[in-house]
Amino acid sequence: MEKITVYPGSFGEIIQGKFREKDILCSCPINLYTKVRVYETLEEKNINMHYKSYKFMLNILKEWGYDKYFHNLSIDIKSQVPRGKGFASSTADLAAVYNCLINIFQKQYNQKELIDNCIKIEPTDSIIFDELTLFDYRKGNYRKSIGKCPQFNILVFEGNKVVNTVEFNKKPLPPLSNIEDLIPILKEGIKNKDINKIAYCSTESIVRNTNRLEYSILPIVLKIQKEIGAYGIIGAHSGDALGIIYEGDIKDGIFNKYFNILKGIKTYKVKSLDKWI
Repeated sequence: MEKITVYPGSFGEIIQGKFREKDILCSCPINLYTKVRVYETLEEKNINMHYKSYKFMLNILKEWGYDKYFHNLSIDIKSQVPRGKGFASSTADLAAVYNCLINIFQKQYNQKELIDNCIKIEPTDSIIFDELTLFDYRKGNYRKSIGKCPQFNILVFEGNKVVNTVEFNKKPLPPLSNIEDLIPILKEGIKNKDINKIAYCSTESIVRNTNRLEYSILPIVLKIQKEIGAYGIIGAHSGDALGIIYEGDIKDGIFNKYFNILKGIKTYKVKSLDKWI
């Protein structure tokens, strides 16, 4: 028994906040991937290395009445997705494990089963759906598909802090800011593939929620965004990364004058995905 699944991460969230009295988010799938292999072996496995994925697998197997297979199944993960930065690395791993398991045991894909078991492990990103989705990431009680993700470029500024999603969401944080006014704009932007409107929403979402998570480089990223005439910014609401949404090319030399300020910050480019499942 062996199956392999490749699954994308997310560059933070296009939007996150309070909507209809629920904490919701909408993830931004990108071209960084996790490759998960679930396979049968008699060798001893290191469960602590991929604890969340093993816990998820055990829960699924118990639901199916197949928990006797747990001890002979191992998980191998090779991932391009940064850990602890807000790139949905754990959600990508869990979704990939689930797809491996339903193929191994010839089960039908069950969206509710996937949602419920992901949320048992941790707050969950909406990359588990095949379209951009407004999602109650804590309880899974609300989800609304809003369409395919338009393709755009993201210039990433990745810090060196590691944020544990579970611990972060356990903190007595200020409540998420209200985003009721942004949802119609986002829906229209998605429908019309209007990146300007999408970036407006993602920028507002970050700025409105800085009382929950401070981004030391936010002023510089906003300054660079305006300087290069990009659409806006996007970021991880529970991680250490911000990005600039743009089209076309960016000259590398533009960062030279910010070298000292951006020291220790990794910069690289990724793309959003319009299809990932």
